[in-house]
Amino acid sequence: MRRALLPLILLAATLIGVAPAGAKRVAPPGFIGISPQGKTTSADYELMHLAGIASVRVPMFWFEVEPQLGAANARHRNWSLFDAAVAEAAEHELMIFPFLCGTPAWVAPTTTAEPVASARQRRAWTRFVAAAVRRYGPDGRFWEQHPELPELPIRQWEIWNEENIVTFSHRPSPTRFARLIRITGRLIHRLDPESTVILGGLFGRPLQVPPNVRSGEFLARVYREGDVTPYFDGVGLHPYVAQASAMRAQILNLRRVMGLYGDAATPLYVTELGWGSDGFESRWERGWRGQARELNRAFSMLTVNRARWRIGGAWWFSWADAFNACQFCDSAGLLTPERQAKPAWYAFNAWTGGDAYTIPNALPPGLPAAP
Repeated sequence: MRRALLPLILLAATLIGVAPAGAKRVAPPGFIGISPQGKTTSADYELMHLAGIASVRVPMFWFEVEPQLGAANARHRNWSLFDAAVAEAAEHELMIFPFLCGTPAWVAPTTTAEPVASARQRRAWTRFVAAAVRRYGPDGRFWEQHPELPELPIRQWEIWNEENIVTFSHRPSPTRFARLIRITGRLIHRLDPESTVILGGLFGRPLQVPPNVRSGEFLARVYREGDVTPYFDGVGLHPYVAQASAMRAQILNLRRVMGLYGDAATPLYVTELGWGSDGFESRWERGWRGQARELNRAFSMLTVNRARWRIGGAWWFSWADAFNACQFCDSAGLLTPERQAKPAWYAFNAWTGGDAYTIPNALPPGLPAAP
């Protein structure tokens, strides 16, 4: 199979202007991760391992773990979905990197409401977070229950997701978010002093401002709330742009804000970036070859500047295309829904040092079929 696919792989690499997969790793080990969407299987995790991925960013939805009020009792928490992800990842030597969000209906009327409006909400949230750290952190209950797995405890915790836009925050509020970070970071650091707490990835340049809030303004207002820097160890950014070169301005803007508030040494994590391969239905869709081109340019920028900009890592969104997703999400994958390789797959593997020869090629119209 690999021998039969090699001519097409080289053809795809030539068309997108990147080195073919199997070339020497360009990015440092562990620097590039993946942020999937939708269901992932054991076969997906095996492919991720072969692709040189070390970190898989997945949501830990509070409403799935504790869907009902009685679920706050430890005996009734439903960890099954997240257990499955952690187990599959560990079996394939991958680290799970969760982002915590999704308020259940018994706590607040909307899942996008940060649970800090009342003492009751704050107590419920801290019980959930503590249970997660005690289950998946060092010497956690999950690892005790699964001695057959290599113990790869979760040490990085991202708090919320795109909290500066209404899609993920009911009414974006730096005040509420700063309160959430204080109580969450204080708790996680106490339970695991070696853990890393990351501010949920800010959407770099949102449309419709207000009600959305620009990433730099939101972060500056979080700092102005005071007494927040002891409780987080990194800032997340989602620099979705039409062209990779525009990421630079968003990154430098956040670095400027962090410097102004005496936080220049804290790393910045690009916890999502990506483009769709569809034909320009939105500004984040660059076509079949353009998706691979922008991936290549983005990883080049981040790798070259990782020390100067203190970039802690970058996670590509997403693993595979998904039906009925957001306008660009449905074509943002490195793979098709059938797990066939798009040109971006080969570009990605060239950066991670992965093996791109493991799956069949998905060729767009106009290219020759496999021999």
